[in-house]
Amino acid sequence: MAEQTEKKRGSKAILILTPFLLLLLTGGILILCYSLAPTHRLQKYLNIAFMDNLKTTAQTDGLHIIENDISTNDTPSETFDAGEIIYPTFGEQYAMLQIESADIYVSVYYGVNAELLERGACQSTQSAIIGENPGNTVIDAHVTTFFSELGKVKTGDTVKLYTKYGRFVYKVTEQIEFSKEDKRYLTVPKEGEYLTLYTCKPQVLGSPDQRVGVRCEPVEKQFYAQSKQEGGTQ
Repeated sequence: MAEQTEKKRGSKAILILTPFLLLLLTGGILILCYSLAPTHRLQKYLNIAFMDNLKTTAQTDGLHIIENDISTNDTPSETFDAGEIIYPTFGEQYAMLQIESADIYVSVYYGVNAELLERGACQSTQSAIIGENPGNTVIDAHVTTFFSELGKVKTGDTVKLYTKYGRFVYKVTEQIEFSKEDKRYLTVPKEGEYLTLYTCKPQVLGSPDQRVGVRCEPVEKQFYAQSKQEGGTQ
């Protein structure tokens, strides 16, 4: 009788302790996963649609966003073929992008993070500033928002970028598609000047691995202030 009572007590103790032991085990596994791979979780939710290697890691808390009043006048009073570039700071809206053929008109921010991508298109800080030569200016945006019509842009279309220091016109030379590990369209070239616009390829389920966009080359530059090397600022 005493032996049966002890067995019952032991069974009750096991039933009581089992949920707590499972809870401790689960918590330990979660802590271990968090300590080993916090970056993967962050990339999954914030950077899922874009090239990870081009992201500038920055806290959105305290991000200083600068909104500029940028003229989109196609006929400024005086311009120069070469001129002074005004370098932006992270979080600054420093350009307006216009592609009439696809009805795209969007602000371009310098730097890439989740908050800026909610506001407009974003330029990688590892790419060339608009107007630099040689260089490759790389701009991306969400396919569900500002670049939803990027797939309509065709070879031969005109792309315009307006900045505080000048107006730049490009011609689309190539439609591109590449995997997220492929860097050939995103690196800075040793010579030549390019504009690369891209977004993720629409996909119903899962994380999109393919990127689509266009490669452009400059056909016209209009600087608002002449470079010092060309005779001094105006």
